[in-house]
Amino acid sequence: MGRDIVALDNVTVNNIGVLKKINEVVLPCKYPESWYNQCFTETNILVQLGYYAEIPVGAIKARVINNYQIKSSFEEEISNSNVLKKTPNCVYIESFAVLPNYRHYGIGSKLLEWLIEQTKKRFVHEIIIHVQTCNESALEWYTKKGFEKGELVKDYYKNQELDSPDAFVMKLRV
Repeated sequence: MGRDIVALDNVTVNNIGVLKKINEVVLPCKYPESWYNQCFTETNILVQLGYYAEIPVGAIKARVINNYQIKSSFEEEISNSNVLKKTPNCVYIESFAVLPNYRHYGIGSKLLEWLIEQTKKRFVHEIIIHVQTCNESALEWYTKKGFEKGELVKDYYKNQELDSPDAFVMKLRV
């Protein structure tokens, strides 16, 4: 029996540049170096690369948020969302990207399945992501995967200086 053509692997100091490049190419947001370094310094970070035929083509980075613990400055910043304030525990997807030419091959689905599995292992029952309101294909994909569209967050991406700074909160119960 051969190997699956879609595979996942951990992010390491040797391949962190791949995560950076995938995010730069796919996402409209820019992340500082400190954000990438969290993959190695914080225990509540879940991160994985997605491969197609051994070529890295996707990535997911999420944070386990426990609203009953002392928060880092980043968690305080993202906790300004009313949804996150109301959610005692959740996994918050900070970035999720698959290179355009490799979409529809199951890479995103496999990354999401991995995240759902990791979420359940931590006895957390909700995954949350902000999705730009103009990103219809992403909104449709998340809906097909069982996410529900929540509140509209005006100017969520304002600091990124995007043409469309508003985002919907998408939630998945697991």
